[in-house]
Amino acid sequence: MPHVSTNDIATFYEDTDRGPPVVLVHGHTLDLRMWDPQVPPLVDAGYRVIRYDVRGHGRSEAPATGYTYQNYSLDLRDLLDRLDIDAPAHLVGLSMGGGIALQFAVDHPQRVASLVLVDSAVPGFDYSPEFAQAIEELVRVARSDGPRAALERVWLPHPLFDAIRRFPDRFEFLKTIVLAYPAADYLDETEYPQPQWQVIDRLSEIRAPTLVLVGELDLPDFRLIAEILAANVSTARQEVIPDAGHMLNLEQPEAFNDALLTFLARVASR
Repeated sequence: MPHVSTNDIATFYEDTDRGPPVVLVHGHTLDLRMWDPQVPPLVDAGYRVIRYDVRGHGRSEAPATGYTYQNYSLDLRDLLDRLDIDAPAHLVGLSMGGGIALQFAVDHPQRVASLVLVDSAVPGFDYSPEFAQAIEELVRVARSDGPRAALERVWLPHPLFDAIRRFPDRFEFLKTIVLAYPAADYLDETEYPQPQWQVIDRLSEIRAPTLVLVGELDLPDFRLIAEILAANVSTARQEVIPDAGHMLNLEQPEAFNDALLTFLARVASR
């Protein structure tokens, strides 16, 4: 299985080799398998699909430290370098993956052909007390009782996944991925210095064509982020997908794939 060295860690990836590059960046506690419904339609449309496990996830290395958006961006930069991708790439990111794509777009704007931000995070966004407390509890239980207990008792029952629970087979698929998460970042007690700037303060600098997708049923935090992105990225267009929550691409794959491919075709025709 393919691994490459990126930013001093081993990163696992899959690459379909031909066409304009589309990079799929998964969400927190997930891995590249979450994009299974998207790969065949993208390949059939002629795109080179690259998906990878973010550091600490899936089959990529889980170092003891280094879990910052700045490092995630460096990991992605090195992955593209190792794969000899010089042309700008289309970046598609869900949740944390959207935050990584945004960080990368600010760090390396010349390497981004477009952005598709799906129920996205934004580095520097202040989450609601309810969501922030859930994350704190997740970390607390992981450190006291172990990662699996935290994932089973705190994370998977969270309202973030209420919408996908309506589809038992898809929720079981998600659960399989999540329970394999080693959660090294929860155990990392490093005091990271405050970055000199946060992406949320530099959204106006993004010039790449941007599609903001958000599920109608997602948590208020992520619906607010979608509004912020649409209002502050001058090239952004927001689309709300009906009857979908946070795991938009798994809950409504046909609607998601249609929106994604339509957007990419528009970008290519410019």
